[in-house]
Amino acid sequence: MRKNIVFKIVPMINPDGVVIGNYRTSLCGRDLNRTFRLKNDFLIPEVRALKDLVINLKAEFKNRFIMFLDMHGHSVKKNVFIYGP
Repeated sequence: MRKNIVFKIVPMINPDGVVIGNYRTSLCGRDLNRTFRLKNDFLIPEVRALKDLVINLKAEFKNRFIMFLDMHGHSVKKNVFIYGP
């Protein structure tokens, strides 16, 4: 049986903040890396959409859903760092 590997790439969830020069925050000034436990979908719809994507992928792929990676560049440090749950 052939096994496929599927990558879902979300390039940036705060383009509205980046366009005005914010590295970590959305247009409304929320740090999207620190709002995953907040329940306010009005202020942080990007986080809700990302959570929904992960929930749907887990439902679709069940135990074949292996990981979710959060990759960042850094505004001062060189190179890239990665976080994963």
